[in-house]
Amino acid sequence: MADTRTLLRTISSIEPALLILPIAAMMASYVAMARSYQGIARAARVPFGFWEMLKITFVANSMNYIVATGGLSGFAARLYFFTRRGISGGTATTISLAQGFITNVSLLFVVLIGFGYLFAAHRLSEGALIATTILLGICFALAGLAVVLLVAREFRRRAIFVSAQWADRFMHRFLPRFKPARTQIWRFQRNLNRGIDFLLARKFEMMAPTVWILFDWVFTIGILYAAFLCVHYWIPLSVLIIGFALGLTLSFISIIPGGLGLMEGSMTAVFTSMSVPFETAVVAVLIFRVAFYVVPLVTSLFFFHGLFVEGRAHTTPPGEEV
Repeated sequence: MADTRTLLRTISSIEPALLILPIAAMMASYVAMARSYQGIARAARVPFGFWEMLKITFVANSMNYIVATGGLSGFAARLYFFTRRGISGGTATTISLAQGFITNVSLLFVVLIGFGYLFAAHRLSEGALIATTILLGICFALAGLAVVLLVAREFRRRAIFVSAQWADRFMHRFLPRFKPARTQIWRFQRNLNRGIDFLLARKFEMMAPTVWILFDWVFTIGILYAAFLCVHYWIPLSVLIIGFALGLTLSFISIIPGGLGLMEGSMTAVFTSMSVPFETAVVAVLIFRVAFYVVPLVTSLFFFHGLFVEGRAHTTPPGEEV
């Protein structure tokens, strides 16, 4: 679909020195993510060195890019490294679920702000206005649900239990080959509820990790913004957030590792529909792909072997289950 000459001209306009910007934003994102895990672990009375947590963060996230399981492969890798370092299975699960809950809720509010800004500040066509209104309503509903899940304990327990039942029935009917044992699903929903209780019981201790998670999202969005700077295009923040959120969400739910192709296509489509030149959007999104996925994957290779060697040197506490 791209004009070859325009595409080549866009690529040739990139200044190599500017490519440092998305890489730097990526590194800052991983530092913030590791700090958030370290803070939650500290709240659980588990001391963890920053350098070790940073290595685990690189490897666990890279597992999500290699194996498309909606984030579960990275979750499992993180639990493995945690438990092999003497952390009980329950505590390791709680730390990961607590961080994941804060991460997704904060992303939801970032997306909500982006849609709200777009709705208020940009003149949209009738079709785009209707679509934006519907998506804005969905975001408000999800944000409201997140708040209710935090404050209404009995409702939360019931909602998580019912969701686990639906998930079990759905997978039993449509995905029987991939369906985990029912006891694993019940254990997961119990640990999820325990993770939220953990957050609420340590409100003040969760403030610093929450701030680090917000910084993580800011830096991650900054990778995409820096990618547009590399092609000398100043993109509005609202358009940037919406394209970022849609592409990243589709990459999470895709059965293709890292959402390869789907993320690039959806991001490019969103940006192009909002008046960003097609070739510019293509090149910027590909720079984002390299900085956000490829570079961390290559970096994790330097940590992978050492972490598993260290993991085998540790022993899981007896009687612990994840």
